[in-house]
Amino acid sequence: MDIEYTELTNGNGFCARLNGRQIGEIDIIAVGSDRLVIESTQIEPEYENSDLCRNLVRCVAEFARATHRKILSMCPRAQSIFNRYAEFDDVRLIRVAA
Repeated sequence: MDIEYTELTNGNGFCARLNGRQIGEIDIIAVGSDRLVIESTQIEPEYENSDLCRNLVRCVAEFARATHRKILSMCPRAQSIFNRYAEFDDVRLIRVAA
């Protein structure tokens, strides 16, 4: 699968496309100059058990690192990714139990 991840045109998140079809999206809100909030993720049902959500969270994490921000997730799906993978610990604002 050759999935393309790009920033949304409004700058408020990232989307995943496969053969031109959007199959996932993660929405973020900038809070001040030092924080990002993951508001929601949408994943097409056939990709629920793939790494799509983790890769979308990676996009946000890379953006946070590049802009020196921390991330707070209000989205349960993204929060479960944060709780499962230590690769995001450096950009996590607070740790919330699943």
